[in-house]
Amino acid sequence: MDQGSGHDSLEAIKNDLERTFADVPMVAPRKPQIFRILQQYATDNPDVGYTQDMNYVAATMVLKFPDREDLARRRFSEVMLQFNGFWSDGFPLLNFGVQLFERLAEHHLQALWSHLICSGVEPLSYLPNGWLSLFGKWLPLPAMIEAMDLVLECGIRGVLAITLALFQIQQNRLMAANGMEQLLELINQDMRTSPIDGELVVRCARLWLPLVDEAFRDMVQ
Repeated sequence: MDQGSGHDSLEAIKNDLERTFADVPMVAPRKPQIFRILQQYATDNPDVGYTQDMNYVAATMVLKFPDREDLARRRFSEVMLQFNGFWSDGFPLLNFGVQLFERLAEHHLQALWSHLICSGVEPLSYLPNGWLSLFGKWLPLPAMIEAMDLVLECGIRGVLAITLALFQIQQNRLMAANGMEQLLELINQDMRTSPIDGELVVRCARLWLPLVDEAFRDMVQ
């Protein structure tokens, strides 16, 4: 849900921007652009307003189109429209995506899925962190920028494919982690600070897309 309107939204945006890719020097000089995009969106869409993690998406668009604030704003608005169900009341797209992820991971990443579940790590303890930021809290910024094209192209299918690809690439590290705390720290914190090849993630994600599409069709029939 949104974090209020008017002054409350502006304060929330300012506070979140302080933490947005704080370890990436190239982001700091772009924060006025990021702020304007988020402020304008919250003003134009009062039913949604501003929600935490939108800041990562806006930052990615500004870095992807550094000299075209108009294009960055347009692409951000397109993402918000496409993924409105991640932030709107009841989180319908998030809930649908979680069901699909559970089905796919249990069937195609059986060993890892069993390890996560046996460790008490449920999808809702990590998927919202990655998805509501559109991988801003999971991927290094260059890899997130690479992945964004697939996200824009394929919507929730792309999000699922990238998630499965990332977990497959990180499978050995995840299997070696013991216990809920260590696993969640690795997924929600350490992955973003580790070197991950964005092109590799996207290539792997495209291999996952047919399996995602098959599960998608089964879910909606």
